[in-house]
Amino acid sequence: MTIETRVDPLTGDWRLIAPARAARPNDSRDAAPVCPFCPGNEHMTPPERMREPAGPDWRIRVVPNKYPVVDPSAGEHEVVIESPRHDWDLRHAGPEKATEVLAAMRARCRALAERWPAIVAFWNYGAAAGASLSHPHSQIVALDQAPPGLDTRWRRAREHHATTGRKLTDDVARTERDDGRRVVADTGGLFVFQPHAAVVPHHTMLMPGDGRAALADASDDALAAVARTLPGVLAALAAVLDDPAYNLVVHAGPAGDPDADRWYQWHLGLYPRVTNYAGLEIGTGLAVNPRSPEETAAVMRSSLVD
Repeated sequence: MTIETRVDPLTGDWRLIAPARAARPNDSRDAAPVCPFCPGNEHMTPPERMREPAGPDWRIRVVPNKYPVVDPSAGEHEVVIESPRHDWDLRHAGPEKATEVLAAMRARCRALAERWPAIVAFWNYGAAAGASLSHPHSQIVALDQAPPGLDTRWRRAREHHATTGRKLTDDVARTERDDGRRVVADTGGLFVFQPHAAVVPHHTMLMPGDGRAALADASDDALAAVARTLPGVLAALAAVLDDPAYNLVVHAGPAGDPDADRWYQWHLGLYPRVTNYAGLEIGTGLAVNPRSPEETAAVMRSSLVD
């Protein structure tokens, strides 16, 4: 079936119409499902683009998504199978394994950046967050142009730099550090906080300080800093919210644009699925967060330390 990008004439928002995705295997829907990501079922996925290490005892595989959200003429959609273990979870990963996962994502983002200008890497954890298979995996979508939401992020960052000579992300981090109430952790290599205008309870940002705009160009030190801290943040989130579904998104600047390092810093946003998208949100785009980040950051900070 054809995948289409359609534009809402009233808002300018994009809609991806991808009927084939309805046929995706689903752990909760299919009777006695066979997991295509488990060892021995490699034939069930499209031909892989990465395997580490080579041979049958792989630890990570990257394959094209069999049910992509984008037409091949307009982008690519890949799946990073993060472990051969069906019951593995990123929140239990040691620094070495977490670095391995992040490095594989960086390598694939770098390869995709040779062709596509907009790349989004993300994790969907739990059915409420859009995951159809529970086997641990993340995804990378590359697009031939930036959708409106991504373009808005880039435009605001460019305008801030043009006006102040500083990165917007740097100024946000400075403001959060000065306030202190929403800080979760500050390791020197990674700043973790819940933003002043948090979208949902426990909306958490993880911001490296390597000065790179995109995950494709992230430094080894930045990957190591994220790898040391991210599993603990995910474990803390599971503890304080009883293992919620979540989306974890890499917010990156334009791919293949060396000038972007001057005005953008790549970072991660963690978005627990703990609120409903109701009428006000649909009608206005406003997000209603029923808990203040000052309150939730203190809870997360305490759980992370423990």
